[in-house]
Amino acid sequence: MSAPQERVALVTGAASGIGLAIAKRFVAGGIVTVMLDRSAQVEAIAADLGGLARSAVCDVSDEAAIRAAMREVERQHDRCDILVNNAGIHPKKDGGKWPIEEIPPAQWQEVLAVNLTAPFLFCQLALPLMRRRQWGRIVNVSSRGGRTASPVASAHYAATKAGMIGFTRIAALEGAPDRITANCIAPGPIHSAMTAGSSPEVRAAFARSVPLGRYGDPEEIASVAAFLASDGSSFVTGAVFDVNGGTFMP
Repeated sequence: MSAPQERVALVTGAASGIGLAIAKRFVAGGIVTVMLDRSAQVEAIAADLGGLARSAVCDVSDEAAIRAAMREVERQHDRCDILVNNAGIHPKKDGGKWPIEEIPPAQWQEVLAVNLTAPFLFCQLALPLMRRRQWGRIVNVSSRGGRTASPVASAHYAATKAGMIGFTRIAALEGAPDRITANCIAPGPIHSAMTAGSSPEVRAAFARSVPLGRYGDPEEIASVAAFLASDGSSFVTGAVFDVNGGTFMP
């Protein structure tokens, strides 16, 4: 992927896993990349990447923190061309899913805040910056669990990831007149801290359910994100890219 160096991307959940792989791909492609994460480690990680990598600690469950982060992006760069809403949480119960009857309402609200409200707020704040330049790319990371029933997806996680897809379609429709595209990636099982939270038995069973017979790597998601963030994807919007080894074939 190549891009004009003046383009600026913002990636949430960028300290590890899919978010880090995407940030690395963007930096390698010549894009100034602001890496956000609630872990303070994101600062050292960005420093190691050097060059075009920037960072900020941001808890995306906190609306004030999101607004502060976006103000700083505008202050420093006066633009946000690419937004990747990747940060997400999926609480586990004894290494497995939470039954609906047992999900604490506070946990439901936390998952909703991180997985769905935060992407809404980032889009709301980034869209005016994109409209200024009549160009933008929004890439939202959903999940196989938002596409179809999954034996490992809890209700709050599935609901937010399905909501992400519906939200993305509206963002695509509203952004189209200004050459702003919005698309979703729906990963299947990927080697990450989130999937590591499942028990070995659950992970093994899930791997057996994948037609390609394995978990994916974060870099395989990053390659799709790089395409969706590029000029080459200009006629792709409102789409969902299932990157899951064949576990969901609509």
